[in-house]
Order: sequence, then structure tokens, then C-alpha cells
Amino acid sequence: MCAYSGAIRTPDQRLRVFISSTMGELAAERATAKEAVEQLRLTPVLFEAGARAHPPRDLYRAYLAQSDIFLGIYWQRYGQVAPGMDVSGLEDEYRLSENRPRLIYVKMPAPQREPRLQAMIDHLREPDASSYRHFATPLELRGLVADDLALLLTERFAGAPQTRTPERSAQLPVQRGVLFGRAREVDTTSELLLREDVGLVTVTGPGGVGKTRLAVQVAADLAPRFADGVAFVPLDTLTDPSRLRATIAQALRIPETAGQPLGEALLEYLRARQMLLLLDNVEQLISAAPLATRALEAAPRLKILTTSREPLRVHDERVVPIPPLTLPVPGAPQSLKALARIPSVALFVERTRELQPTFELTDENAAAVAEICRRLDGLPLALELAAARLAMLSPQALLAHLGQRLPLLTHGQRDLPARQRTLRDTIAWSYELLDEREKGLFRGVSVFVGGFTLEAVEAVCFGDDSEQSSSGVADRETIALEGLASLVDQSLVYRAEGVAGDPRFAMLETIREFAVDQAAAAGEVAALRRRHAAYFLSLAEAAAPHYVRPDRGWWIERLHSEDANLRAALTWGAADDMGATAPPPSAPVPSVTAEALAERAAGRSTGSGGAERGYTGPRLASALAGALAWYWLYRGQIQEGREWLETLLARSEPDDRSMTRGAAQYSAGLLAWAQGDLAAADRWAEAALATATARGDGSQLPYAHSLLGLVRTSQGDIKAARPLLEEGRNALHSAGQIWEEAYALYYLVGVTAMDGDVAAAQKLAEECLTLFTQAGDILGRALAYDALGVVATVRGDHATAVARFAEGTPLMRATGRSLFLAQFLGDAGRAWLEQGDELQAERLLTESLDLWRDIGRADGAAIVLVGLAEIAAARKQPRHGALLLGAAQALRSASGAAFPSYLKSFAERAAAASRAALGVDAFDAARKEGAALSLDKAVAEAREVSTADGKGEGEHA
Repeated sequence: MCAYSGAIRTPDQRLRVFISSTMGELAAERATAKEAVEQLRLTPVLFEAGARAHPPRDLYRAYLAQSDIFLGIYWQRYGQVAPGMDVSGLEDEYRLSENRPRLIYVKMPAPQREPRLQAMIDHLREPDASSYRHFATPLELRGLVADDLALLLTERFAGAPQTRTPERSAQLPVQRGVLFGRAREVDTTSELLLREDVGLVTVTGPGGVGKTRLAVQVAADLAPRFADGVAFVPLDTLTDPSRLRATIAQALRIPETAGQPLGEALLEYLRARQMLLLLDNVEQLISAAPLATRALEAAPRLKILTTSREPLRVHDERVVPIPPLTLPVPGAPQSLKALARIPSVALFVERTRELQPTFELTDENAAAVAEICRRLDGLPLALELAAARLAMLSPQALLAHLGQRLPLLTHGQRDLPARQRTLRDTIAWSYELLDEREKGLFRGVSVFVGGFTLEAVEAVCFGDDSEQSSSGVADRETIALEGLASLVDQSLVYRAEGVAGDPRFAMLETIREFAVDQAAAAGEVAALRRRHAAYFLSLAEAAAPHYVRPDRGWWIERLHSEDANLRAALTWGAADDMGATAPPPSAPVPSVTAEALAERAAGRSTGSGGAERGYTGPRLASALAGALAWYWLYRGQIQEGREWLETLLARSEPDDRSMTRGAAQYSAGLLAWAQGDLAAADRWAEAALATATARGDGSQLPYAHSLLGLVRTSQGDIKAARPLLEEGRNALHSAGQIWEEAYALYYLVGVTAMDGDVAAAQKLAEECLTLFTQAGDILGRALAYDALGVVATVRGDHATAVARFAEGTPLMRATGRSLFLAQFLGDAGRAWLEQGDELQAERLLTESLDLWRDIGRADGAAIVLVGLAEIAAARKQPRHGALLLGAAQALRSASGAAFPSYLKSFAERAAAASRAALGVDAFDAARKEGAALSLDKAVAEAREVSTADGKGEGEHA
């Protein structure tokens, strides 16, 4: 309630009705509402009625304080938010009316409704709301207001009975409590039913999503619009379509007439009526759908609203899909108040309070409640069944028991239909309506985790050992597409967004759990997992050649969309939980997979190869992990990749010289090198080279040589690194692998320059740029400019160096945050420092340092710290310089890496400047102190170096 001083009074003292709306767009509606109020000899209270000497906010608050009934009319505008307010006057009025009867009217359609008004309307349905109506015209509004006020006066003020209309046949079930989170769906359904050109609307969604509850609400809202009212016909117990006419006629109490077929009697009854007919749960009666069409053709004023797991698919049907309730966003910080407003949480809390009136969201249980809602997919039935368990369990304990959802979610209310007393029964109801082919596909897609594509379904659910494997490839595609379409129609599978807009499909986890149980009962799990793992191995191997090509981004995103499936395949394989052997998928990944397999046949890939397929789960998992190394590197999931590879390699035989094990050794070494763990990288690179050499494997040797060359470079052993990298580059050149050769050239440039052969390094860098330019590879061109800049820095040509880095900077930034960007910015910062632009150098070096820290690469960060130490010394902050030098040396040494030779002179220069300013003892003490710093503390120390006024920042990059 607002504070009222008594200084402002309404025109008279009769029963007052406060009318709230945005005046500009609802002028006609406000006028008709005012007329309806006056017709009942009540007093309409409107904002514009007078008292203009007072501020608007004081005026409407005072008028509202003196009013007995609140009447809100809303359409598209939210209204202005005044200074010092966080909501508009429109919403403020509604909030302040909480202790009065409320009559709410929402104009439809509203194609340009403002988002804040929509959000407000979404929360308008409260238990104490006396009325919530949709209307289309001012005249219609006048009638609704007059009727509702008359009813309200008898119910609330005269103490009359609560019944609005006399009882009649097929009446709507009484719905108690709030309908959470469905305002948009209610509005959409209502708007469609009010359109003259729409006769049939079907509300669809999975079992337990609340279709019936929503349809009944819509019917109740629209009942005053139909002269002959609303008829509700539940069909959940009816399985014989031939009995549909009789069931509807019985619900409507249509007497049988001798000599007249019941169907004709039903149509005759409906023909003369203006009625809304609600048919609930028609999914098992889809074959009788033409009856709806005949009824609508015979009865021009009839409207039919149906609820079904799938559309009726008849002429002029409009479908309104009902999704699960909105869920809390994982990891998003939210206040308890904001969390309580999320529809899934609001429903769960409300149902819990029905059993435990004192239950509240608290800081202690909020996280558990949010996760319960997410685990249950926001399905209202699942949330209601789970809430019933809180009579025995705390939210935290309930969450701990939700590893398997279906066994826990039982014992619903006894007055519910049998199929809704447990979540399993609800899903089983849908499952039993499928034909045998659809049931098989439903069980098959349960093997996918986190979604799936049509191509994956073809490969996994129609593999050589599946029941439907006899179909040809073209037939498989058609059958898979038609089967998925049927499962989508029946709300057991839903369509999701795939990479670049490609279609993708998924199942709610509660439904998937039931499907997994059915697959287990049918003895299909092992075969499904084998085909699943084999398919994703083919996908990972198809992606492998593209990591060094311009389309790498699409492939990385494609694999990222399958993260959950990849982890599942690795988990099942590592546990040997997919049966004895894993055959290749019968249907290859479309087009690009065929290309990748052709490249493999030509010996141009690092993967395990088709020759070794048909192996056990752990070896298949090893092959998959080996093919994912560059994906994990680009995605920054390096530690995860290492853990998978090292776990699987530990399970292999020490004398195993297979191509699969060699690829896994290479991949483990690559990720260890990328993480700066040079001891592990050395061990795995040596092993990969030994395996490839023992096999005489020309397809793996270039990569093994190159990897060991990179490790030797990081270790500072340039004399050993250069021939290894040259060997790898030459082999790739001979094989005609242009993209791979270009990347090998990039790494060879730096080693050649550090070996003192600057002229050769310059030639290699120019060749590298030419290859990447011809290939149209943005990342590659940026790396080539990095190489050219480093060579120019080594030979002391600083003007050329900064020019090369300036050319490469926009290209590198366009590729996103990665270790490549971290390295590029560090090299560029060094060049600007040598050029004498201290501010630009500091900006680039600091950004590079932050990236190295985020990636977790202490060895890369150490190189950057040397440059920042030199800046500190130049700014008369020698102690900071000494600390950073000590940290750089310790961090680099701890990783087993040596400083590149061309940087040693820079480090010595920084040390000399700080030592001269501090003195030998103080310098040594500060450097020793810096050596004890962690990476995070070293980064914090680097930020302590004071900056100048910022002049010149951002001018070059």
C-alpha cells in the first residue's frame, strides 16, 4: 500500500474502480470501461480526472489508495519510467493494488508489445486475481467489464454464492493455483481461437508438460466469448477411435434418436451452437481426426481446442507447441527473489508449499532447487512429483537421489489419471502409441548424449548389426528422416539448432532415461554404443586434416556441438562398456568424411587408419582421443585431453606398435608441449617417433619428427631441433601436403633464426607467407607475419619488425583468443619495445601476459615478463624489474623450458639496468624473492609497474 495523506480526494465516495492503462493507445478502451463502471452506478477513477496541481506519481497513488477495485487494461506500451523509479507508473499502479480485487484485461493481438510490458503480463496471473481476460475491441471490453464487475459485486461485496453459471454437461475441471510461466502460450492460443479464419487449435508437447492445464485455462478465459459455453471432453482412457463420437455425444448429453446415426446427431447438435469444444488427450485417436474437420465444416460458429502429443495434421489446423518451463541459467548469479520468479522454480516451490506451508527458498537450498529444476528439464509433472518427495527429503538430499530420475518420481496424487501418477507411466503412455519401427528408433537415439544429427542417426541406428540394416543408403536416409519427424511430432524428440543452422535433434533427459531403459530391456545397448563410438571416431578423423586449413573454425564448432557425445564414447570405451568389438559405421559421415577417408588412404593423416578398425572399446577410445588432440588444443581443453590420452595409453601394452597407439602418443606429446610440460612432451614425442619408425609409417613420421623438433626448441636445444623440423617439413613437401607444410615452415623459421642463419629464416618465412596466402588461411597469414617480425627483430631491423606485426595484428585478432594470439602479442610487444615505443610495448605485453595466464602456460608468460622487467627498469622501478626477472627465470625453468637464445641478451640488458640502480645485493635479494612467485602473483606484480599518461596507446595495433 502507498502512503496517503488525505489531501487529495476522488470526486465522490461511492464504490470506486481505479482504471489503469496507457492513455495514448487505449483511449477508446478507457472510455468504454468508464461507461461500464458508470452503468453499474459505481465511480470510475482515472488518472486524468483532475487534481493537476499535484505531481503525477502522487496523484495516481492517492487515487489508488482511495479505490476499492483495480481494473487494468494492457496492450502494447509499457509507459515511461520516471526519474528515480525502476518501473513505469503502469507497473507501479499494479504493484500497489495488491490488497484489492483485480480485474485484468489484455488486448489481442499485440504484435508490437514492448518487452517490459510482456514481462509484466507474464507475472499477472496471481491467486487473488478476480479476472484475467483477453479482448479485441472496445465494445467487447465494455461487455466483459460490466459482467465481471457485476459478478465481483455479488461475490466479494454482497456475499453471494461463488458459482458464476449453472452447472452443465462437459463442464471444465476447476483449476486451483497459479499457471506458472505460460502467459505467452495462453495468449497465442487465445488469439488463434478468436480469429475468424481459425477453427481448430492443437496444443502439443511431451507428456507431463502441462498441456491440459494450459488448455483448460485458455478455455476458462474464453468461456464468456461463446454463447453456448465451453465443453470439456477427456479422452485419455479412450483407445478405440470408433467410440470417439459416442464419447463426445455422451459428454454433451446428446440423446440417441431412433433412425439417426450418432455421428449425425452430434453434428446436428453442434451446427447451431457457438461453442468451444476442448478435446483432451487425442494422441491415441489421431485416425479419427477427420471428425474435427467435418464438425467445423458443419458448425461455422464452433471452435475446437485439442491437446495431443502430436498434431492432428488436418486442414487448417494451427499448432501451439508447449515447451518445458524456463530454467535457471547454470552458473548465473541470481538473488533469491529473482530465482523464485523463474517459472520452473516458482512451480516447484508452490507445489512444495502445498505439503509444507513453511517451505522457503534460502541461501542454503537455492542451488539445490535450481539444479533439481534443471535435472527435471522443467517438466511440470516431474517437478510436482519431485516436490512431493520433499516431505521426506531436503532439496539437497533429493538432488543427490536424482542420478536416475524415473524410479524416484512416483506416487503422484491419487486423483490424477493413472498415466500421470509416475513420470515413467506418463512417458510409457507415449511410447506405447508408437509403431514397432518408431519404437526401435526411439530406443536407438537414446544412445546420443546432448543431441544428434540426422547423419548420426543414419549411421548409428541403421548400422550393419541393427534390425533395419537391410535398407539401402537412400532408404536409410528416408526412413531416418520420416522416423525422426514422427518422434518430433509426438513430442518425444525436439528439434534444436545445429552448426550453421543445420538441423539437430535432442531428447529431454527424463525422456531419454526411459528410452535407455527400453534399449537395455531389448538388449540393444552394447551394439548401439559400438556404432555410436565408431561414428564419432569417423567424425573426429574427418575433422583432423582441417585443423590446418581455413575451414578449421567450422569443424571445431561441429565437434564442439558433439562434446557430450565425444565424452560418452570415450567413457564407454575406456570402461570397455560397449561390447567385444566395434565395427565401422555402415554409413560414412557425408561428403567430407569420404574426403577424409580418401586422404587417409593416400597416407596423409595422423589418425589411426581404417586398417585397424574392428578393435575393442579401449583401443577405439584411444583412436578417438588421438584424433581429438588438435580440437582440444584449439578449444583450450588441453588438460582434459591429456587425462583421456594418458589414461588410455596406460591401459595399452608397452610393446604395442600399432598405428592407434602411435597416434595417441603423438597427441599426448602435443598437448603436453602446448601445456608447457616439457618432460612429459619429451617422453611422448620420443615414444611416438619410435613407434612410427618401428612401423616404417610414412604417414606418422613427419608429425613425430616435427613434434620432437618443437620440444627440443622449447628446451633450447636448437642444434637438435632444426634437423628434426627440417625432416618433418621435407616429408610433408614430398607428400604434397601444402597446408601441413606451411605450418611446419612456421615453426622452422624461428629455429633457423635462433640458429644464427637469419638469411635462411627470412627465405623460409616468405615462403610460409606465400603458401598461407595462396590457401586463404587467415590464421596462417598472421603466423607468417609473426615469423617475419621475429626474423626482423633478430637481425635488428626494428622498423621492419613493427611493420610486419602491424600487418598481422588484425588478422590474428580475428582468429580469437588462443595461445597463437598470446605468442603473437608477446613477439609484437618485444618489437615495439626495441623500436622505442614503450607504451605500445607495455599494452601488448600485458595483454599477452594475461592470455598466457588464462591458458595456464607459465613458460610463455615468462618470456613476456622479461620485456616488462625491462620496461620497469627504464621507468626507474628497478626492484620491480628484478622481481619480474626472478619470476621469469623460475617459471621458465620449472616447465623445463630454456629462454630462446635471441632473448638472452634482452634479459641480460634488463638485469644490468636493475642491478646498476639497486646494487648487487639488493638486486639478488629481489630476484630471489621474485623466483618464489606463482604465475598469478607474478602477473599481479607486473601490473604494479606504473604507466605513463597513456599518450600514444592504440596507435599501431
